[in-house]
Amino acid sequence: MPELNVLHITVIAVMAVIGTIVGWVLRGRRACLEKFAVSAMDDSQADVRDNGSTVEDGSIVESINDMRDKLQTIKGIGPAIEKTLNEMGIFRFQQIAEMSEYDIDRIASCLKGLRSRIYREDWLGQARELRDQNISI
Repeated sequence: MPELNVLHITVIAVMAVIGTIVGWVLRGRRACLEKFAVSAMDDSQADVRDNGSTVEDGSIVESINDMRDKLQTIKGIGPAIEKTLNEMGIFRFQQIAEMSEYDIDRIASCLKGLRSRIYREDWLGQARELRDQNISI
């Protein structure tokens, strides 16, 4: 019987350690996304805020939703990456087209392996082309 109690205590301790590690990882990812989203607002979103609309009337939310581009049009961006980019405050081709090295590093810090993929699949070039197509329409 004493071995059974030791086994239970060991299992509970291991579960507590695993839970702590999972919580730490999830909290770190959420904090990374929140930091990026706060600083990722582009000029077009700032213009919407400056046009006299208020959050209470709902027009800002509608305007921002209308301004979203379908980022999955860029080869290499699937539904999961688009969702993560949106969580980071990236909704427009223009935002991707104008990314600096600093921006790419910040995104890559939240999504492992994304840095090389951005360059390999030329997201910035594709975003510029798609942005220019949208402007000429």
